[in-house]
Parts: sequence; C-alpha cells; structure tokens
Amino acid sequence: ASLTYEEAQNRIDDPSMQDSITKSIRDLNMLAKKLRQRRMEAGALTLSSPEVRFRLENDSQDPVDVEMKALKETNALVEEFMLLANISVARKIYEHFPDSALLRRHPEPPAQNFDNLQHALKPLGIQLETGSSLALAQSLDRAVLPSDPYFNNLLRILTTRCMMQAQYFCSGTHTPEEYRHYGLATEIYTHFTSPIRRYADVMVHRLLHASIDRDAGYGSELTNKSQMTDQCDVLNHRHRMAQQAGRSSVELFTNLFFKGKVVEEPGYVTQVLQNGFSVLIPSYGIEGVVYTTSKDSSATAAAAAVLEYDKAAHALVSKNDDNLSIGLFQRVRVVLQVDDKPVSANVSSMRRKLSLQLIEPQIPNLSITPEQLAALYAASSVSKQTTQEEIINMVTKHPDQVQTV
Repeated sequence: ASLTYEEAQNRIDDPSMQDSITKSIRDLNMLAKKLRQRRMEAGALTLSSPEVRFRLENDSQDPVDVEMKALKETNALVEEFMLLANISVARKIYEHFPDSALLRRHPEPPAQNFDNLQHALKPLGIQLETGSSLALAQSLDRAVLPSDPYFNNLLRILTTRCMMQAQYFCSGTHTPEEYRHYGLATEIYTHFTSPIRRYADVMVHRLLHASIDRDAGYGSELTNKSQMTDQCDVLNHRHRMAQQAGRSSVELFTNLFFKGKVVEEPGYVTQVLQNGFSVLIPSYGIEGVVYTTSKDSSATAAAAAVLEYDKAAHALVSKNDDNLSIGLFQRVRVVLQVDDKPVSANVSSMRRKLSLQLIEPQIPNLSITPEQLAALYAASSVSKQTTQEEIINMVTKHPDQVQTV
C-alpha cells in the first residue's frame, strides 16, 4: 500500500481496523521500537532541531500558516528501517570494496564544544556527561526541569549544535576506527535510501549492485580510491550548499508570512553574541536575533553601553545592575515583524529581514516600550490581514489600541 504518515498512523491507532495491511504496519512498528531500543542502549543520541512547516495557499502559493513540524510514531517507524538499510548496505559494500566504499562518518565532538552549554547548565544543577555518546544520551534523558516542559527539547537542540559535521568519505582514506558514526552509535554507515535526493545514494546503489552481481558492469570510479575521494569532496560541498538553500527557503517564506504583521511571542535565548542574542520561538520553530548594536540606531548604541559581553559567563551582563543579564536558556518575550528596508542596496527588494525586538525583560534603551509597541501595531496592516479571533486577542493584550483597530 502507498500511505501517508498520517494514514498509516490512523491505522495503528484505530482498534477497529484489523485488515492485513494494518496488522503488518503494527508488526513493523513493534519491530521498529525494538530496533530503536537497541540503538539507544548502544549510545545513539536523540537530538533535535526546529523544523518549520508552511501551509501554502493553493492559488498564489503564499504562506498562510507556519508551525513546528510535528512528527508521528510512523515517522520513527520508517526512520528505523531506513537506518537499518543504510547500516546493512554499508557493511555489504565495504566487504566487497574495502578501499573504495562510499561511507558516511560522524566524528566524536571534542569536549570543549560543550563548554558554553555546560556553563549555562551549571546554575540549573545539570551537567552533560560527554565521555561517550551513551553517557551523553543518558545525561540528556535526565536533564528535565519540571517547571519548563520545553527545556529538554531546547537542550537537545543546543546539543545538536555542539556536534561535528557528518561527512561522506572513501573507506580507503581512513582507518576502520574512524568510520564510526557518533550520533547513531554504529561502527559503519552510509546513505542508500534517498537516491531521488542525494547523488551519494546513487553511487552507493552502484556499489551495491556490483557487490551482489559479479557480471554488473561499472566504471573505474567504483574501484579508484582517488576518484572516489574527489567525489566525496564534491558531495560534502553540495550537501552544505543544499543545507544553506533550505535555510534560505525557510527565511523567504517566514518573511512572506510575517510581512505586514506585528506578533508578540515568548521565546528562549539559544545563542549569545557580542552584539546581541538569538531567540528561538517554539510556537513557530523559527529563530531570530535581537541586536544590541546597530549602525543607525542610537537606542541600541545606548544598549551596547549598558550590556557588555562577559566571555567567562558567556552572557550579556549589565554594567549597572548585577541582576540584569541575558544568557542561554533564558525565557524572553519578543515582538516579530519584517523590516521594511531591504537587507542591502545590492539585494532584491524581496529579501527583507525578520526583525526581533525585546519586550521582556525590560532593559533600558534596548527593550521596546509599551508606547513603541502600540505605535508598531498602529503602523502595521495587522487589522487588514488577521482574523477576527486574532484581533480580539490583540485588543485583549493592548486595550489602549481598541480605537486604532
């Protein structure tokens, strides 16, 4: 059967469905859970990254809704068998092509990659054990704050950013000890399952075909270590370019969605910079930067004088108030809008930038005042573009703006 994730999930969840396909899906799901448990016991990491999902208007293809991408149990079902296929194929092609198999490795991150994260966790009484992937996985499972259900997911997102970049490589250029995929806790790995998206998978399919069919014809690139190494370098470069294209796509649709709107949302500080800090908005799964310095803003220039970067604390701290600082995991409230000015004169006018301004905590010369926030609402086209429910919510938060709305 050809089913969407949702259709397969509905079959699993509906006890009245007892047909052969549904029973098979449930059997696969049971096996997938056993495979996952085995991986977890070996030290596989369950990390996270914010994934954005846009709902587009049928005619114009404009984004009409944005939300965090929700994963179902069937996503994990498919993932487990994809991983099993990739590991099995990696073993097979390495057995037949020990010097020229196209594999994928994930190096262990050095301990210093976690320094800033560990420092931010210390006041919370939490420490990540980074001696092995198993120790890290177990310490992540324990890192829970009863007062904040989102904290563990946020920590996994920030832990992901401490990882090294996984890379394609030719088996003959590294020792077997270096083949290990740290995140998946497997000694050997490759990409086999997505030949419609990745050229690496096409190469692996050719290697597998040659491994199981002695009469299969194949070019010298499958046995030439130098050629395979060059191809891996190209694949790694193209993979990075694809990631950047994906991020640019999210940025474009995000800016189109928020154009003409003023939105208030709670968020979490995910990165501290010398001239600002990044904020993750869980309800949308997007991130933006609140800048404390700007070439054309006297207010933020004043904020820079109030806040300075403390390298030891990895935080922005106040010179005048010991209790005033911005650090990792801190909960803040921001207002989001798309800056009307293009990113630069040399960039298309479509490339606007999502702007974040701090509401809470109140920091002199940085946080937006209630009067400034009211002015933003008055100047925006929110009353033309939002639903009645959204307008009611806005009025509830800002009763002084009733006349404007």
